[in-house]
Amino acid sequence: FNNLKVLGIRSEIDRGWQGMPYLLRNCPHLEYLAFDGILHCKTDKCGDACDCISREDKGRSLRSCPVKKLKIKEFRGTNRELEMIEHFLKSFPCLTETEIYARDNGPTELKVRKDFERAYERIKLYDELYTSHVNFLMAHSLIKSLQNREPSS
Repeated sequence: FNNLKVLGIRSEIDRGWQGMPYLLRNCPHLEYLAFDGILHCKTDKCGDACDCISREDKGRSLRSCPVKKLKIKEFRGTNRELEMIEHFLKSFPCLTETEIYARDNGPTELKVRKDFERAYERIKLYDELYTSHVNFLMAHSLIKSLQNREPSS
């Protein structure tokens, strides 16, 4: 993986990220990392690739990874996803740009206005707190459905 600059990963809720630390440690020139979903099965083998298990000696795969741009698709607006995004922002030292794409079809907490506002405010805070510029993008259809809902729904 020595010359790999772009990596796309499809994450699934019933699969762990056991191979992620090895993969990231062995991509010394990786600049662009794209996830199709970031929810995955909790395991103690993820190392520092996620924050599933809180412990001191988790490894340094993210800190040693030179990723500059992070793209996350299928964002549902869950607290777990927001925690993962913050973990990435804290851990990738070279990260300058983060794009988060809201899931616009299927199950998502973003269709409930108060949940959308909570997620949106937290992402805005991430943009202010971390060196990476954080963009939150969503489909026009999701924006329209939110505009038609009452603020408390």
